[in-house]
Amino acid sequence: MLTDFFSLNGKAALVTGAGKGIGARIATAFAEMGADIILVARTEADLERVASDVRDLGQNAYVYPCDLTDESQIKGLVASLQKEIEGLDILVNNAGAPGKGYGSLATVDKRRFEHTLDINLSAAYSLIHHMLPLLQSPKQASIVNISSAMSWMVDSQMAAYAAAKAGLDQMTRVLAYELSPDIRVNGIAPGAIETPATAFITQDPQRLEETVRWIPQGRLGQTDDIALAALYLASSASGFVSGKILEVDGGMAALPGSAIQSRLQKS
Repeated sequence: MLTDFFSLNGKAALVTGAGKGIGARIATAFAEMGADIILVARTEADLERVASDVRDLGQNAYVYPCDLTDESQIKGLVASLQKEIEGLDILVNNAGAPGKGYGSLATVDKRRFEHTLDINLSAAYSLIHHMLPLLQSPKQASIVNISSAMSWMVDSQMAAYAAAKAGLDQMTRVLAYELSPDIRVNGIAPGAIETPATAFITQDPQRLEETVRWIPQGRLGQTDDIALAALYLASSASGFVSGKILEVDGGMAALPGSAIQSRLQKS
């Protein structure tokens, strides 16, 4: 049956930034489809809550608090995993944030700029690098990098974050070529998604209205929208797809700049 292609039965999936929002929903969605989940984020209490949901779905959950900007912690994570699992089928690099790099050119110095690159780009590269032996154990592993619409959009005070996500997109394409045919590498570029991190938008009616003007679908995305895209890219349903960035943004990327500007001017 076609639905069998979306099954993750017997798979082991690692999700970073798994304590809340998009990462938490990807983790539980993968568990619903039969995968055991390795949960990685900085806050153990958040991870334990998600782990409980995963176990309620009948799957194994492994909790690993880790600061992915610290390479020594990544090495420790890999060493621990090698004692727990034989191989890793799916790696989702979801952890990311504007970090200290949010701000204007005049206020963001090199140190703050690099902090944002560390969170959104360097950490993903380092994790893939150190996880490679585990990822090479299955016959067909899948890496899914969670990027952002900011990788192509232009907005003020987001130079560091936009540069990091654009770099993540290009790294995805290069690694897809380098690691083929045994490991597929794809990305997802979410638009505005309703999560705890976007509460500053959803709790402000004026800001919410202004944001939705950018989106042809007329709404914010939900974590399910991203989790379903990640399921497609992680599963054998996308077995002939690699090196692609899937834009899940309600149609924003389809609009030319003039159309976006027109929407922004609407009252």
